[in-house]
Amino acid sequence: MTGAAPSIILCGATGRTGNAVAHALAARSDVTLAAVVAPSVAGTPTRPLPTGIPAFAHLHEALEAVHDDARVVVDLTHAVPALAHLAVAIDAGVPVVLGATGIDDDELATWGERFLAAGIGLFVVPNFSIGAVLGMRLAAQVAAHFPDAEVIEVHHEGKRDSPSGTAVHTARLVAAARRDAGLAPGPGAASAGAEPSRGESIDGVPVHALRLPGATAHQEVVFGAPGEVLTIRHDAIDRSSYAAGVVLAARHVVELRGLETGLETFL
Repeated sequence: MTGAAPSIILCGATGRTGNAVAHALAARSDVTLAAVVAPSVAGTPTRPLPTGIPAFAHLHEALEAVHDDARVVVDLTHAVPALAHLAVAIDAGVPVVLGATGIDDDELATWGERFLAAGIGLFVVPNFSIGAVLGMRLAAQVAAHFPDAEVIEVHHEGKRDSPSGTAVHTARLVAAARRDAGLAPGPGAASAGAEPSRGESIDGVPVHALRLPGATAHQEVVFGAPGEVLTIRHDAIDRSSYAAGVVLAARHVVELRGLETGLETFL
């Protein structure tokens, strides 16, 4: 079924990211935005929705209305509603692309087992930006040669989780590449988590989170070695840039059984 145009039911359609993605998907010809879901559509939506797209306050209503065999749930909400949506989707036998962050790894693993038993996919995507994902892949390659690395991420002041799911995923990729190369983190990483200004330690990689008005989504992975510094930077200027990654994830989640993480799996 890879390559078939998915029929997307988008949860979180009035959020900052979900709304931008909803409008971008509605304008594309390679995907069907079959329905959008957000609690506020029961009254006055908090952000304007794409014209002509069926809107529902609850996911179960959207699933009852959309009967396409290629339907996929894409969740761009946050942890609490996302967990409820997983339960609804699994009961309906519909695969899920999960863009919500802030869910505990053990809890995700448990959900992955449930989706595996149901014979459908749960695809967790920390970042839908193709550029950001390529930046993470490059960071993993660099880490095999530059073991000293730190991550700096900047998001808007209203972002619920800190550090971002993208930063956490990046740090884990860097740490894994470093381990595979038989390298250890430098002495600078030891102070992360122990000193307030040194950020949080994620698998031995210091991660610094900034929350500022005017920001969208920005990340730097900074590597250091004697006599040189290498920086990989990505800037998401507009959230509509995530639509291409959403389509890619929706096309592939139908192949999956159980849990998979990271859009780089299919790049």
